[in-house]
Parts: sequence; structure tokens; C-alpha cells
Amino acid sequence: MPRHSGQSDDARIAANLRRAIELTELGLRLRRSALQQNEPQGDAMVQVMREIRRAKEQAWQKNHS
Repeated sequence: MPRHSGQSDDARIAANLRRAIELTELGLRLRRSALQQNEPQGDAMVQVMREIRRAKEQAWQKNHS
């Protein structure tokens, strides 16, 4: 039985890593987009941070449902 538990743990860990990578990629794209608007300190960065936070919260909720 421990082998089965280890396999499910491995699958869960792999899924979490994939989500983390996806969130990182999305965050970098959002940041790049905001910087291209020539206002890195303005409202664009605030929006980027909100989108990153929202994406993280959604991923966390999916993981715990």
C-alpha cells in the first residue's frame, strides 16, 4: 500500500509544480505587458499584481477542492 500512496503524492506534487510554473509564466507575461505600457509604477503594475494574486487564489482553491 505505501507504494500507491507514494504514487498519488508524486502525482499531486507534479500537478502543483505545473501550476506553479504556469502561474510564474502568467505573472511574467503580465509584468512584461505592464512595462510595455511605459508606466511601470502606475496603475498597470497594480493590475498585474491583482491578476497574479487572483490566479494564485484560483489555483489554490482548485488544489484544495
